[in-house]
Amino acid sequence: MAHDTLETFKDLMIYEVFARAYSEDKGKRFVAIKEDLPRIKSLGINVLWLMPIHPTGEKDRKGTLGSPYAIKDYYSIDPSIGSEEDFKDLVKMAHEMKIKVIMDMVLNHCATDSPLVKKHPEWFIRDEDGKPSRKVDDWSDVYDFDYSNPEVMEYMLKMMKYWVKEFDIDGFRCDVAGLVPLVFWLRSRRELSELKPNIIWISETHDAHMYEAFDITYDYDGYYKFKDFLLGKGTLREYLQFVEFQDRLYPSNYIKMRFLENHDQERIAKLVEDEALLRNLVVWLFTLKGVPLVYNGQEYGLKEKPDIFNTYIIPWSEGKKEIFDFYMRVAHFRSSSYVVRHGNFKLLVNDCPNHVISYCAFIDRRFILFVLNLSGGEKEVHVDLSEFTQNVWFHAYNPLSEETVRLRIDGNGKAKVILSKEPLIASGYLR
Repeated sequence: MAHDTLETFKDLMIYEVFARAYSEDKGKRFVAIKEDLPRIKSLGINVLWLMPIHPTGEKDRKGTLGSPYAIKDYYSIDPSIGSEEDFKDLVKMAHEMKIKVIMDMVLNHCATDSPLVKKHPEWFIRDEDGKPSRKVDDWSDVYDFDYSNPEVMEYMLKMMKYWVKEFDIDGFRCDVAGLVPLVFWLRSRRELSELKPNIIWISETHDAHMYEAFDITYDYDGYYKFKDFLLGKGTLREYLQFVEFQDRLYPSNYIKMRFLENHDQERIAKLVEDEALLRNLVVWLFTLKGVPLVYNGQEYGLKEKPDIFNTYIIPWSEGKKEIFDFYMRVAHFRSSSYVVRHGNFKLLVNDCPNHVISYCAFIDRRFILFVLNLSGGEKEVHVDLSEFTQNVWFHAYNPLSEETVRLRIDGNGKAKVILSKEPLIASGYLR
């Protein structure tokens, strides 16, 4: 883990915004986001991540509008999103509401018609014919920068400093960060921290060595195993075994950005149509070790994945308020629970390992038990609490549902739980 990563970064809850799709009011999307900040804040969100807000390339464009990750000009804002003043107003209001704003930094590549390609052809990698090229063949709308040229690093550093100095940006989500040399990220972190302390650095990679420069990395290694479980290609037990393995793979104080969906993945409500199962997964998202990410519209159970290449407006009116209300309750539970955010996380053995997730969070004398039912039906499950039973006392109360919890522990330290379809949470104390 980067030596200066703050412990308070474990308190972060991140909301991903695709500004171009946020509203129909062309040129006023920043304004729409600003007006929506109270609702976003009500979800417990304290970090707003904006997908790229720059103009996109026109040559080799994918779709009618192009990928926001094919950037034409790093110093400009897409006029369909808003103006510089609109952006400054958004950041200012977010800060007044104690919400940090981070930008997407796409530093591995730029649009094939970026002025940089003509002005600095020596800044790009080349194919065998000496033409500008890319590392990933499918990314036909971009050319990759060549970081062996020191001018590339200088340009990118100066550009990131510009957005911090002029717009008071609080951090960066760094696209395909593993394709950019680590030495660049280390230098960026060092120099930008001199400009503004405690900048948040999020890496779109799950490689352990990226923690040398980044505070938070993606949970793609875990997500793909989780998705295999949802699609019937793997088991819940295999996924949870990997979650445990992450504690051995990463630095002891690692922070993962956990997600059920993002702009590259299917909507979770499409993969999981059973709303009771979805509620269990929402609790998992907000209480699993790490920091949660919510992608705009996810909190309403929207099923259609936003199109990032063509005209698309998020259909907010099609969302389900009851799903939003549940997200809000779980988010508030997380934000009010120091035990969840900073406590020890431990998976617990149960006798339904392919249908039930059982785990606990504990710190000092405080203890919270979670039992999540992914089977789709009511069931009886026995959770092994033998490590804690001599010292734990439970409240018969679920802080999320505000209902009584029926929990009996036998002489072998097994807690008998009668699970409904709803998540079970039981808080207690260690004696």
